[in-house]
Amino acid sequence: MVLKKRYYVSVGTGTIEDAQTLADLGDYSYEYAVEATDQEIRELRWLMSSYEAETEKTFARAGVPYKSADHDEATDEYNAQVRELYAMIYRLGTPETRGHIEKMRIMEKLGNPDYRQPGYGKHNAEEAIEVDKRERVEPK
Repeated sequence: MVLKKRYYVSVGTGTIEDAQTLADLGDYSYEYAVEATDQEIRELRWLMSSYEAETEKTFARAGVPYKSADHDEATDEYNAQVRELYAMIYRLGTPETRGHIEKMRIMEKLGNPDYRQPGYGKHNAEEAIEVDKRERVEPK
């Protein structure tokens, strides 16, 4: 039988701590509790570091003024990395963790970007302006 230990995960700070470290730190805040084997926690740590690297790449290219993030490979890679990270947290998560992730609907949101909204078509801005004009109600 493979033993699982409880770990506390903070995606925001990129940390994964065990119960003893949590007690030693005292003021450590975390978002998710997971139960994992040594191998599973190594995989989760690797995913967390990969996620942080994708975050840095996406942030670095965000300032490029002529490059839209819509339908961009870097954004797609980032979304895939986040999905993979949250899928593993969900799989290893306590019932509370799984419930929280379900309420966030992050897996659904990352898997289905809403490109049907105005501004994502062939004529982008023109399309959004036309939709806005049609939706305006003229005062009487």
